[in-house]
Amino acid sequence: MTNSDLIRSRDEAKEIAARGDHQRAVDILTKLLPDFEKHMGVEHLETLRLRDQIGLWTGDAGDPRKAVSLLRELLAERNRICGPEHPDTLYTKGSLAYFIGESGSYADGARLRKEVLLAEQRVLGPTHPQVFVTRNGVAALIGHAGDPAQAVALLGALLREREERFGPTDSGTLRTRHELARWTGVNGDAETARTSLAKLLPIRSETLGEEHPHTLTTRHELARWTGEAGAPAEAESMLRELLPVRERIQGPTHPRTLATRYELARWAGANGNSAEAREMLADLLRLRHAVLGAEHPHTVATERLLARQSAVTGRS
Repeated sequence: MTNSDLIRSRDEAKEIAARGDHQRAVDILTKLLPDFEKHMGVEHLETLRLRDQIGLWTGDAGDPRKAVSLLRELLAERNRICGPEHPDTLYTKGSLAYFIGESGSYADGARLRKEVLLAEQRVLGPTHPQVFVTRNGVAALIGHAGDPAQAVALLGALLREREERFGPTDSGTLRTRHELARWTGVNGDAETARTSLAKLLPIRSETLGEEHPHTLTTRHELARWTGEAGAPAEAESMLRELLPVRERIQGPTHPRTLATRYELARWAGANGNSAEAREMLADLLRLRHAVLGAEHPHTVATERLLARQSAVTGRS
């Protein structure tokens, strides 16, 4: 296999990942890695970039803790081979920060991604597309770490800049719109979150496809904030429709699928289906322990909600 054949195969995997099938992309790249190392060398930039993609898509496929392990190892090699402020090193560091957050250490992820942002602004310039991506990630991690008001302020400013520079339907612009709506809800304005997500969903469906993971995430958040805005029965119905789609597309143990199971249980309980909610939460808790670990905030939230539902049903 020639170098051009290897690059072509890698690019085909990138197209598969762009359509949302991250696990298949990981499987393809994992098989390609020994050929990259043999024909290009273990320290070649293209080999390192392949490993970057394996780490990133491993996390996107539903295993953030493994992604952290892969990306930590790669970052150490990037620092040695490329230097700490090479754009590729910063990209790896940014991905690592994201999955540290996804693994539950939001404050640590935010601190690391802020470091990346400062370096990227210095090395790449403040208007480089990657800087906009990193700003989005910093804001989201700040929200997860407990400051939704700051996340809303950062994302609002970023959205205005993204729309002006890249247009209203650019994929990055849409991602920022999604995050802004989500954190607007967390910050206390459920109705605005619901309205914003309802407007965003048909755009994401049209540009990405109805079953793309990002579209499914917008459906999830729309259902969540529909419930918070005062329509719990509608939220439960939306989540019951979404869950089997997520299980089929992303897998039954993907963290995003588990998030939808959590919201379904929450709104089922709110609608009076306490016994069913308890059963769903008991199953979910076992899965979240296995996938995310006992100390992840999502696992802890599931334990607390299960305790409340158990109290309602009179069971321990």
